[in-house]
Amino acid sequence: MRLRIGGRSVTLSSSRVIGIGLIVIGIALITFAYGAHAEILKIGETSDPVLLHRISMLEDQRNVGVVSSVGFIFLGLFAIATLNEPTSPRIVSESEMIAAARMASGMTAGLKLTGNAAYLPARHGLTKERILIPATRTGMRPPNALSDDLVLSPGKDGSSPGVVLEPLGLGLLDRVEKELDTSVTNAGLEAAEGTLQMLKHGLNVVKDFHFKEREGRWLLRVEYGELREACRTIRKEKPDTCRQMACIGCACLLTAAARATDKLVEVQSVANETDDIVFTLGLLDW
Repeated sequence: MRLRIGGRSVTLSSSRVIGIGLIVIGIALITFAYGAHAEILKIGETSDPVLLHRISMLEDQRNVGVVSSVGFIFLGLFAIATLNEPTSPRIVSESEMIAAARMASGMTAGLKLTGNAAYLPARHGLTKERILIPATRTGMRPPNALSDDLVLSPGKDGSSPGVVLEPLGLGLLDRVEKELDTSVTNAGLEAAEGTLQMLKHGLNVVKDFHFKEREGRWLLRVEYGELREACRTIRKEKPDTCRQMACIGCACLLTAAARATDKLVEVQSVANETDDIVFTLGLLDW
């Protein structure tokens, strides 16, 4: 739920909404109890049996109101302080996501790299997945021998036919595997998708994602939640980021695809005009 307070947009999680609601009920019960107590004072001392019965009822209402209000307020504070869902990502911040995208875009522009990214599995000398960004859109097949230390692959004339780097989401993928004590290596995309649900429910990085096969190609659909505004900013400023060096969340998913299939995952195209970002992927032997 989003509210506007003093011209500023504030996001409230469901547990905060519940907590505030319980506190409001508690305050209403206090008001109810106070009204009953005020009527008792207004009646004052009396020997009239009708008024005495009325005072007895009011005292019961007051006592129930006070006790119930304390309970509701306590539950409300407990919901806000203890059961509160994260309202901002604990692992990836908006500033980190935007800064990484700007850095990647500046590097690819400076080296005149225009090709689509390919996510390499840990093979041919690599112990960890890497991302290959070719110089041209026609693509470049990675060599059959690489090493973890290789960063730049220069051409004979000093130009750069391609760059091999660590994907931005590699550390996030390793963390998911560590916290769940499982591995997606050679597990297939369906199993990997189940493991990566932690990005939604545990780490609050993405709102939703899904791998789907269609006519021999794979589609990856990604939607951000708390990081949506950062995603919008990046796509507006640096629209080629998605296809060349994806942000941390998308890069984690694409790197996981390479790890889970042991294939080169080529980004063939990206539809990122809306908040549902759709990658069209080719899974190639390498």
